[in-house]
Amino acid sequence: MKSPLLYIVEMLFCSGILLAFYRLVLVRRVSFRVCRLYLVAALLLSAVIPALEIPVYPASVRNPDSVRSEWLQEAYPAGPAAVGEAAGEAVSGTQPRPATPRYALPLRLLPAAACAAVTLLSLGLLVVRLYRIRRLRRRSRLTPCAGYTLAENPQVAAPFSFLRTVFLGPGYEGERRAMVLCHEAGHVRHLHSVECLIVEFVRSLFWFNPFVWIAQRWLKEVHEWEADREVLDAGYDLTRYRIVLFHQLFGYNPDIACGLNHSLTKKRFAMMTRCNNRRHAALRLGAALPVLAGLVLLCSFTAREPEPPAVARTSSGDDPLNLDIRIGRDSVWVDGTPASGDRILELIARKRDRLSEEERPRLTVTLRADGEVCMGAVTDLKEQMREARVLRVRYETASCEVSRMLPPRIGPSPDGAKPGVVPCDMVECIPGDSLLPDSFRLKIAERNCFLVSVNARGRMLAGTVRNRRECTPDELKALAREFLLNPTDDRSLSEHRPTAICLPDGRTEHYAEYLGMFGIQIDRATPYAVYAGVQQALSEVYADLRADLARKWFGSPFDGLDAGQRACVLRALPIRITEIAPKGI
Repeated sequence: MKSPLLYIVEMLFCSGILLAFYRLVLVRRVSFRVCRLYLVAALLLSAVIPALEIPVYPASVRNPDSVRSEWLQEAYPAGPAAVGEAAGEAVSGTQPRPATPRYALPLRLLPAAACAAVTLLSLGLLVVRLYRIRRLRRRSRLTPCAGYTLAENPQVAAPFSFLRTVFLGPGYEGERRAMVLCHEAGHVRHLHSVECLIVEFVRSLFWFNPFVWIAQRWLKEVHEWEADREVLDAGYDLTRYRIVLFHQLFGYNPDIACGLNHSLTKKRFAMMTRCNNRRHAALRLGAALPVLAGLVLLCSFTAREPEPPAVARTSSGDDPLNLDIRIGRDSVWVDGTPASGDRILELIARKRDRLSEEERPRLTVTLRADGEVCMGAVTDLKEQMREARVLRVRYETASCEVSRMLPPRIGPSPDGAKPGVVPCDMVECIPGDSLLPDSFRLKIAERNCFLVSVNARGRMLAGTVRNRRECTPDELKALAREFLLNPTDDRSLSEHRPTAICLPDGRTEHYAEYLGMFGIQIDRATPYAVYAGVQQALSEVYADLRADLARKWFGSPFDGLDAGQRACVLRALPIRITEIAPKGI
């Protein structure tokens, strides 16, 4: 889906091109009726064409590495030391942080709110003008005429027409009255008021588009030209008609009505004596078709959704313990089958139900997503995995592959039996009020919590709750390692707890267990490639520490240990990575 800013830019481009074509090719060269219809259609098409998304171009998948390099260049134009936008605070630790009221309006929504307010005000003024015309008609003396109703009222200073009613004030007699009624009858006959209403409505919605205001002025000119031509074709004298027009310079006339006091300029008088050159009018109008085709090509044609790769269709189908899910920009494939909503949960549960009780805990979801996919879709998918009791996930991009267990979702669970939910004895409740519901947090010391916050632009803050700074993925690994090791016994970094580990050969190793835990907070608009990079960076920290411990205890790298030795290292260094609820939910 296009961003609002891109839609506005494309709408301005379309309306500008269509109006330029009208001014250069059509005006005074085709009939008044064609000019009117073209102007109204141009405004409507300039709003519709940018809103269309027609998948035509071949699908293209961006490399996540290029996505990461782009946000790094954007985030650190002056180097990593430049402090940018904060990615958002997370609630954790022993002291609760003040919660942001949910009714507070984010700053990024202020422009949209201001735009909506102006639109509502403009629509309200339109309704008020319609009501004033209706009230004026009810207070007028109505006389049925051929093709319209004449409403005479002393409050009408200048004649005008609206829909099928002509409003006329006092002082119009004889030939002057006949000319005025002939002019207004022309407005009624050609339904000029309906076109004015359509353009007024479009202008109320897109008041920020200057081309809408220009088109409205040009449309009123055409209306007056056409009504003037009706008077002259009826046989009235040109000079006398011009004198009548000079008497209509002042008076009440609503903007959405058609009246004699519009566009009293040299251009209007010149049109009374000029015959439109309608040679090749059909060809001129037909020339608009290539222009429309070009606008659709530029603004409506989009890339097709990429098909899941062949490996996504076959690999998981051959492996009963693996379920492959591919997330595109607008679609999701589960083992190569397009799915959405509850259908995704159904396919995950069906795969799990086919396994035995012993195999079900080993079922792994391999999650692949395009670099442009945001974490909102991934977060929703992980909630469906929890509901289906499938907790193993493998994040894959073009540059990394990370296997993880889904982090626990903090919440009340009396017996702790529900998968993915932390039992109540591990959390404490923060009472809410009439505006905010109760919330929950882990019962851990503040110094043992290392937060990594990533905002919608991919910029991250990392560190302890009270000491975070902006960093790159490489710097994140160094900060996380220092947090766990805490070589200087800093009271703001992770605590260590003495633990005795019995090794398979009978030795007992006394080890300082790390009590630190990593919390990842993301925005629903955070790029998936950046999120996967954070997961990989933290996993590599644990992998390096496990490798060091394996060499210290057994003189061998972690991958070279047997099952018993590996279990000892894993018990000493469990991975403690959780996730805080994404912002924007």
